[in-house]
Amino acid sequence: MELREIKDSEIGKVKELRDYAFRLPASGGEADFNYWAENARRLGLFYGEHLLAQVLTYPLSVSILGERFSMGGIAYVASYPEYRNGGLIRQLMEESLVKMREAGQLVSYLSPFSIPFYRKFGYEIFTEKVELTIPAHALPDMGTVPGRVMRFTSEDGTGISVVRELYNRFALTKKSGMMMRDDAWWLRLARRGYTKEIAVYCDMNGIATGYMLFGLDHEVFKIHEMIALDYEAEKGLWRFTGSHGMMVDRVVAKNIGSLRDIALAFPSPDFEKREILDFMVRIVDVEPFLEKYRFDRSDTTLYLQVEDETAPWNEGLFEIRGSFVKRIDKTEGGILTISIQGLSQMLMGFVRPRDLVYYGKATASDITIAAWEKVIPHVRSDFYDGF
Repeated sequence: MELREIKDSEIGKVKELRDYAFRLPASGGEADFNYWAENARRLGLFYGEHLLAQVLTYPLSVSILGERFSMGGIAYVASYPEYRNGGLIRQLMEESLVKMREAGQLVSYLSPFSIPFYRKFGYEIFTEKVELTIPAHALPDMGTVPGRVMRFTSEDGTGISVVRELYNRFALTKKSGMMMRDDAWWLRLARRGYTKEIAVYCDMNGIATGYMLFGLDHEVFKIHEMIALDYEAEKGLWRFTGSHGMMVDRVVAKNIGSLRDIALAFPSPDFEKREILDFMVRIVDVEPFLEKYRFDRSDTTLYLQVEDETAPWNEGLFEIRGSFVKRIDKTEGGILTISIQGLSQMLMGFVRPRDLVYYGKATASDITIAAWEKVIPHVRSDFYDGF
């Protein structure tokens, strides 16, 4: 058995395993799959010329506290059924982490088929996705707004340029963990039909402050994504949605914020809400990640003991003071001892340090936890994309 990179000429074998394992067509079509397969790092385990298992890693980037981080997006993890439970995927995942580290990809994301399975490789949940189903008669009255909504389509270059600028502002300032979308990624959204219909909210001065990617599917109004820089824009976009109440029987919305956002935004949020624990994250290379991370109160000295069975280069004791990070052998200061899973969740903003200690995911004294609570910014993580 040989672990090696999958050649360009062998992408057909990747497709065969994809189709056998997932039984679903690529949602963006074969052209989209081909582009990402060609640009991914492809690792496979072979017996002779036969591909037994595979892992693809997409070269992507995300925003964490306003900083761009190179991210390895894990996709199409699969093996033929007869080779499962033989450790093939573990070999590929461990080698993928090595390759990501060599490429400077400081974090990695994936969408799990099994959360416990990927926890074994250091990944942990960092998003709570909400999907709403609102009957047309229950669409809320959001009141009046001073601005107006303008329509665009994916064929309109002006519309795409407006939503790209709004998305980047939102991703860099409002959330932690969002994709930094390049031209290739916007083209991917277009292939999936997400940008076919675009509504942009402009305030009374004509400045765009929010947008919605949507579509009409028979009698269903589908919101693929809503981005608002302020509540006025959010209300304006929901008023636009409500104007379709006589044309549809329900609205299905995703990528519109958290359950807490819904509770705050809607006068009467009495409709069907479904929460999904979706994407998982892990820090690939702890030391350079800590050096780049924007801690609050950079004058505070912290001590961190990291445990990481899958990526042993991350294990050890770190001294942190702002962007100054170094490995040390021992210290008299208070230490936060934490797994790579808990560390990744905490620094993304999904969970607070005190909660990790409460649930046994980390250990530290009360004084040490109080210090960490002060330096971890209060920005919630989210991720509106998929792969």
